Amino acid sequence: MKTEEEIREAPLERGETLIMDYTVVEHLRRGKDCDLYHLWSEERMTSCIGKTIQPLAMEKTSAKERLIQEGEAITTLSHPNLIRGYALYTEPRPIVIQETLTGETISHLIRNTYKRDEELPLIQLAHFGKQIASVVNYLHQNNIIHLDIKPSNIISQPPLAKLFDLNLATKPGTIRKGTGTKPYMSPEQAIGEPLTTAADIWGIGVVLFFMATGKRPFKTYEEKRYEQLERDAEAVETLRDMDPLLSGLINRCLDKNPENRPEATEIFNMCEKYIHKNI
Repeated sequence: MKTEEEIREAPLERGETLIMDYTVVEHLRRGKDCDLYHLWSEERMTSCIGKTIQPLAMEKTSAKERLIQEGEAITTLSHPNLIRGYALYTEPRPIVIQETLTGETISHLIRNTYKRDEELPLIQLAHFGKQIASVVNYLHQNNIIHLDIKPSNIISQPPLAKLFDLNLATKPGTIRKGTGTKPYMSPEQAIGEPLTTAADIWGIGVVLFFMATGKRPFKTYEEKRYEQLERDAEAVETLRDMDPLLSGLINRCLDKNPENRPEATEIFNMCEKYIHKNI
């Protein structure tokens, strides 16, 4: 028999109400701070996703503030390549209601592609790169840096790529050292330097590198060790034959010096140029 504490800390079950007219269909996952639920909305008569603070993190003010900030962003901003937020509730605990994304993550798509001993066509990579650059530029225009751009935070929902999980998103400036996902964060994130939009450009570079090769440029998950501080990324053209237009772009995104990285608008334009060259 479950103890009272285990019941209190357990996720909601199918048929229970998360808030108001949102009924739990399935508990999807529990992260460090948040629970993710597949919900049914009586008002919209459709499925949606609910993200809320999980019981063990109820006392973490920073987690609540991040979720509220994420909810404010996705319910206010509107872009075809950004997850859409339907509602934000702050009481009795923060809950963000957002659209259900179909398709598969870039991480899943690429791993399956390379498991079949195939490569992602470069024209498809360019289409993805163009869309990711478009939404990242939109965030930057709204004074937001995402800080966690990685293959598992992008859904391939043909013909769209959708960026989600703005839990770490913030304004440019100084943040806690090591904020982000270790293999994907920029060198300046790893050492706690003031951050600019260039941190997200690094993230785009890592995603495009992974799409092109099926490998991450930096792999370590070891505590207090960051490969991106120890060495440069391999030149992507040494791992795959590529048009210099794309390989040069990816290499520049992964330049250790933030000032040498391209802007999101340049990534968009270069990907579009490649597409036009090859249709």
